[in-house]
Amino acid sequence: MTLRLASINLHCGLDHRGRPFSVKEAVASLDADVLLVQENWCRQGAESLARTAAADCGYPTYVELAMTGDVPMAELEIVSGPAPEETGAWGLAVLSRLPVHRYATVDLGAAPGDVVGDRAAQLVEIPLDAGVLRVVNVHLTHRVLHGPRQLRRLVAGLGTDGPPTVIGGDLNMFRPTVLLARPYRPVVRGRTYPAHRPLLQLDHVLAGPGVAATNPAVLAAVGTDHRPVTVDVGLG
Repeated sequence: MTLRLASINLHCGLDHRGRPFSVKEAVASLDADVLLVQENWCRQGAESLARTAAADCGYPTYVELAMTGDVPMAELEIVSGPAPEETGAWGLAVLSRLPVHRYATVDLGAAPGDVVGDRAAQLVEIPLDAGVLRVVNVHLTHRVLHGPRQLRRLVAGLGTDGPPTVIGGDLNMFRPTVLLARPYRPVVRGRTYPAHRPLLQLDHVLAGPGVAATNPAVLAAVGTDHRPVTVDVGLG
C-alpha cells in the first residue's frame, strides 16, 4: 500500500505580493492522502486556514501545532509590503484521509533573530498494510546558519529505533544541505521558490530507511509563494 504525500507552505493564505488566494482550491488541487502544511494561519477568534480546508476537502483527521501565540501578522515579516491587519497564531498542520494512531512533537529550539522563537516538528504514525509509517512535518528557520542545527536536532530526536519515517516540509535550505539529514535521503528534486518564478528548492521530502518513494514531483503554483511537492510513499 502506498499513500500520496504532499507538502505546501500556505504563506498564511497570501501570494508573493501579499494578496489572498483560495486555500480550499489549493488543497483540493493536490488530492493528497496526507498533506503537510507550513505557515498555517489561525486568525484570532476563527478556525485556521488548514482546518477549514480539511473540513471542506474531506480530511477527517486533522492535527495542528501553533508555534506562536496570537501576534499581528505584520510581526511575522512574511510579506514585503503591508500585511493584513490581523492578529492570530502561526504554525503547522497535518491533514490525513487515513487514521492516525499517534501524534507527537519534536522540539527544534530557537534560532537567534528568528521572530517565531522556538520551533517544533509534528510527528504522526499512520498504519499501512505492512506496518506503520511515521510522517514528520517541519518548517525550519530561515536563519541560514541555524537551519542545519535544527535539522540535525530533528534527526536525533527521531532516533534510530522507530518505524520507517518520511520527513516533509519547508526546510529553508538547498538540496546539498539536506544531506546533513542522513540516513534520510531527498526524494523530490525541483525548484519550489518563489512560486511565480522558481529559482531555489526550499521544500523537500526526505525518506528514511525502509521507505519506498515513487512519482516525485514539484507541482504548478497554486497561489502561495512556494510550489507544492508530492511523492507516493510506502513501506519497502
